[in-house]
This record gives sequence, C-alpha cells and structure tokens, in this order.
Amino acid sequence: MQKILIYTKKITPRIQYVFDFVLHEFSDLDVELTTDRSFFEASGLPKINYSGERFTDEIHLASDEFMFETGISDKVKFKELSSVGKLFFALSRYEEYQPHEKDHHNRFPGKGKVYKTPFIDEWILQFQKELKQKHPQLEFKKRDFELILTCDVDQAWKYKHKGFKRTLGAYWRDLIKLDFNEFSKRRRIISEDEADPFDTFDYFKLLKEKYDFKMIFFWLMADYGHFDKNNPVGNSNFQNKIREASTWAGCGIHPSYVSNSSKEKLKAEIERLSGILEEPIEKSRQHYIRLSFPGTYQNLINAGIKEDFTMGYPDETGFRAGTCTPFFWYDLQNETRAELKIHPFCAMDATLQSYLKLNTEDAKAELLRLKSQIQKVNGEMMILFHNSNLNEQWRGWDEVLESLF
Repeated sequence: MQKILIYTKKITPRIQYVFDFVLHEFSDLDVELTTDRSFFEASGLPKINYSGERFTDEIHLASDEFMFETGISDKVKFKELSSVGKLFFALSRYEEYQPHEKDHHNRFPGKGKVYKTPFIDEWILQFQKELKQKHPQLEFKKRDFELILTCDVDQAWKYKHKGFKRTLGAYWRDLIKLDFNEFSKRRRIISEDEADPFDTFDYFKLLKEKYDFKMIFFWLMADYGHFDKNNPVGNSNFQNKIREASTWAGCGIHPSYVSNSSKEKLKAEIERLSGILEEPIEKSRQHYIRLSFPGTYQNLINAGIKEDFTMGYPDETGFRAGTCTPFFWYDLQNETRAELKIHPFCAMDATLQSYLKLNTEDAKAELLRLKSQIQKVNGEMMILFHNSNLNEQWRGWDEVLESLF
C-alpha cells in the first residue's frame, strides 16, 4: 500500500482518527504520523505538515488546538475551525456533546444545523487532487455511487396479527367512536377479504427485483408500549414474515423507544430477532431516530452491534455528520475510535411529508437534489422509507420513491 507521512507536534487519537478516515479508509493510503521534524523533512515519502507553521514546500494543513486536547469545550465553534478540524467536528458529532436544546423525544434537532451537502467527501476529493498534483504516483480508492433503500418496520400490519386482546380492544374503540366504516374495514382485512395497508413487502420485493439495489429491513421487536406498537413478537405470522424477507433483503434490529434508556430491553430485543433468524444481529437503527451521544452507541457496542444506520435527522434532510461515506464512530468520552461502523442516511419519508410538509413533487425534487450531490462524490445514498407509509394516506409516495431509480 502507498504510504503518506504526516508531521504533527503531538500525536493524539483525534489526529490519528481523522487522517485514518481521510487517507486510509476514504483514499486507501497507508498513514504514518511523526513528531520528528528532522525525520519528516528528510523523508522521501509524500508528506503533509499538520501544524501551525509551514516548513518548506510540503503540503501544509493548519491545525486547531482542540485536536490536541481531550474532553469537550463549549468554546469550539465549527465556523472558526480549519479544514481538518471541521472534518473531525462533524464526524465525531462534537456539537452534540456541547450544551443544546432537545426536542420532545429528547433528540438533537437538525433545524439550522444540518449540512445540506456532503462537504467532507467534497473536501477530501479536492484534497486528493492537490496530493495528486504534488505526487503524481499516488492512486486513490475507486468510489462508485450506490443507492440503498432501508425500511423501518414499526408495524408489519395495521390490522392483522395483533393478538386477541388488542384486536378486541380496537373493535370496541371503533364502536365507542361510532366509526362503523373503520369497524367494517378492520373486519374485512382481518377476514382477509381486503389487503392490509401496511403489508407492502411484495411491493418492495418487486421493486428490488426490477432495479437491483441493496435493501435492509429494521424490525421492531419491542414489548407493547405507547411508542412501540409493533405486532406481538411471538406471533408466528410475524416471525415468518421476518424470515421470508431475510431471503431477499438484509435484516437488522430496530431498537425500541424505551430501549434507548434500558440495556436489558435492548439485549432482549436483539435476542428475539436473533432467535427468529438463527444468526447474530449486527445491524441496527434506533426507533424514532433517538440517538444520544455517547450512550446510544456505547450500549449498541456492548450488545454486539457492529453497524448502525441512525445517523440522520428526523426533521431535516441532509448529512448529519457531513458525509455520505460510512465511517467508524469516534467515542469522545473515551477518546478512541470504536469498532462501530456508521452508515449515514440523508432522507426519510416522514421527514419529507410530516416535518417539512412537502408535497410529492417537491419531495421528488429534494430527493433528486440529494442524489445529485451524492453522485458528485460517488457516495452512498441511504434513504429511509416505512412499509406503513405507502397506504391511502400516502398516495403518490411510491412514485416519490421510484423517482430515484
């Protein structure tokens, strides 16, 4: 592997992490760090000087003091940082450790904070050009645009397979509200005289066969609760649906709303899905996009999760970490790169319709804008749709999804 030498006044985990991402993971170069200026200047390797002063004619990148520190400072501001500092700030989600207001679901809101373009990928590709101009022998990793559809299954069915007590209770509610249309519809669907509006799995399968893209389902395996209304996990129809979907798409756990504050519930939910599929579960996405640093990721790692797909905002489209390239999480609490691969998503159906209030035409335009931005850097376009959001209340949103292909 080609090697590049980096001088810095002090080697820290933060500096090691950001250059590993930029030069090794993203660019496929080997990285060597040194604090020996004489050794650096005498070396014949391609060189980068990451410090506060320029030496000779080597490539120089200005350093920021917080990259040599530990802990979180309220004084660190994104706009005041140099290029490498901005990359670390965004990837580590430094701002989410600083004091901030949270929404009613205890989430970090994206309003006014989201990066609208994958600026990290843009910067690295431009930096590669500078390196190539200085060192023509360098070759970088080839990148290809990829569209990945992910689906959060909060409820596999709206009416069917809910269990006797929940179904009976639903009938009673319909009667108390004098909602005879809903009562009749529920009866028809449960009797299988009409299709359940949430059962859109055949649609996804046909779409995948037609366009040949990667797809992942995230299954909610929670105990019933106010925000966790999935089908009973012991229901054989539900379990068979999961097994069938796993034959043509990837599968991961959708940790419940309450599991974000309960390691025991998280472990139990993962074990349920693992038992159904008879294999380890290593992928996850948080229900309601409830991502809190550093606790959520630390709990996932302790539960055996290797890849997480929660890095996005519920209320904004764009790039929460400034990139459309998978990256390893940096644990700022412990100042170390964790063995958890983060896959950012850039848009969710509920964000477009419920938060941003876009009609189908405007939603298509926003998705195509995001696609164009990601294609420019040959990145990974991860989008999130729900199986439950292609029914009568979401008329035309299948066309929004298909506009991407």
